[in-house]
Amino acid sequence: MWLRRPSFIAVIVVALISTAAQPVSAASTNRHLLVDSFAEMGTGYSEVFAMPESDVENIVNNIPGENIKNRLPCESLDAAPCTGDTGIGMRIYLPVCSATINTLCIEGLAIAPDSNTALVKANLLGGTDGKTFPANPARGFPEASTPTSWQVPGVTNMGGTDTYDVKVLMDAYLPSNTKKLFIFDLNSVVEGYVGKDLASSTKVDLSEKQRVALTLHLPNTVTGWLNGRLTDPNISIEKIDSTQNRIRVEANPVLVPEISVNLTDEQEASLPTPYYFRSSDQVSWWVSNNAGNFGAIEWIKQLSGVMKNTASGEHRAWFFSTVANNVANASNSCLQDKNQMIGLVTTNSAAYSPGAPDFVNGFLNYQVAGMHYRVDGTSLAIGTYDLVMRSDVARCLYNFTTAPISATVSITNENGTQQVGTTVVSEKNGWLHLGAYGFTYSSPIVKIKLTGTLNNSKVKNTTATSNNSPGNKNQPQKIQGYPITCVKGKTVQKIIASKPMCPYGWKKK
Repeated sequence: MWLRRPSFIAVIVVALISTAAQPVSAASTNRHLLVDSFAEMGTGYSEVFAMPESDVENIVNNIPGENIKNRLPCESLDAAPCTGDTGIGMRIYLPVCSATINTLCIEGLAIAPDSNTALVKANLLGGTDGKTFPANPARGFPEASTPTSWQVPGVTNMGGTDTYDVKVLMDAYLPSNTKKLFIFDLNSVVEGYVGKDLASSTKVDLSEKQRVALTLHLPNTVTGWLNGRLTDPNISIEKIDSTQNRIRVEANPVLVPEISVNLTDEQEASLPTPYYFRSSDQVSWWVSNNAGNFGAIEWIKQLSGVMKNTASGEHRAWFFSTVANNVANASNSCLQDKNQMIGLVTTNSAAYSPGAPDFVNGFLNYQVAGMHYRVDGTSLAIGTYDLVMRSDVARCLYNFTTAPISATVSITNENGTQQVGTTVVSEKNGWLHLGAYGFTYSSPIVKIKLTGTLNNSKVKNTTATSNNSPGNKNQPQKIQGYPITCVKGKTVQKIIASKPMCPYGWKKK
């Protein structure tokens, strides 16, 4: 694994979706795929599973193992196997807020044609015919819906239509003994589409200049950090009542490079770590992964040579998600507040650090990685990085007073040569925004150093050791996950991931 350098913010990103394994065959090629957002690849319907209570408790307490191996699909919470004292696992779409649904829901969508034009409120068109589940307050189970379609009059996407798809996909677990919902992960995606409805539609990109605002009602237990595929983001959080917040994220979409390649056994043997993608059982291959895993950064290192440092494709994305286990990964106590949302980190890099930024030797550090060239093999891939964090967290890190904060943002490559780029620093409404744009992917390092008025009444130690980097760079780290089986025709794949999902066009067995 590549380690985060102690005194820099390294931006390294890869787009992956899940960790799949397929049988080894000398006569065929092996596909390796990095995928962006699980909500982008969603099934279009909600899924609920009965699980042994012990498995649910292991997930809640972050104990590794095959904790979803014994789950059984549910057609209803009122029918076996989901009745009685059983643990519940779910991958569900959040509904639109209404008079009867006021938590874990979508309040609204608004889109502007560009950043200089007022946002236009979207009108809800409806959902799909996919599987849904009604809320069961007695068991602590929330309303489970489908993706929803919206119309924004006069604001057109790259397909020339004014229709949009919103997917807010939540992975959560519900112990029967506590009935306290544990939100493992939540992904929010806005896409354009062409077609009369979502069921028969074709996904299209948002336009480069469009400005999108999505507002959600979420429990105030959703804290810590968000990450995603956005540029120039703003975030606002408003208390609704004692248990939930209104969270609004506004940003532009960003162009994201794609990583997908088929390798022969000969090419597998030529990797920097030969046969790196072969599973420990020696009979299957590591097929796919998601962009925010530690392994994603290693994927770039392994694949850059055989892919000629060139992305396989690209798409324009707008999504954000919670950061799983972010508190455990944070390297400084100021970044570990469990009582509030701390910040948002976004980048268009193919692979990126899975947790909060590290605070090391006075610098905020964040790793990203990507191929050097766009899909044409000649145009440089241009990077973006945005960090939005609470101003009081920044002051905590540096022991500053309430006087205004300023910052320097610089971009250097691995040889120490300064790159030409654009940086942005601003503070507004209690949030500090730092941005770096225009850098290329020759192992870029983004260095952020804040300056302000020191609070001499307190003493802070600003030196920390990164907890967010894997151990030995000579020992590539693979990711603990849960298995599912996916089929496409006669082809079968075993998917192993922290949040497993079948690739587009495949069905879960």
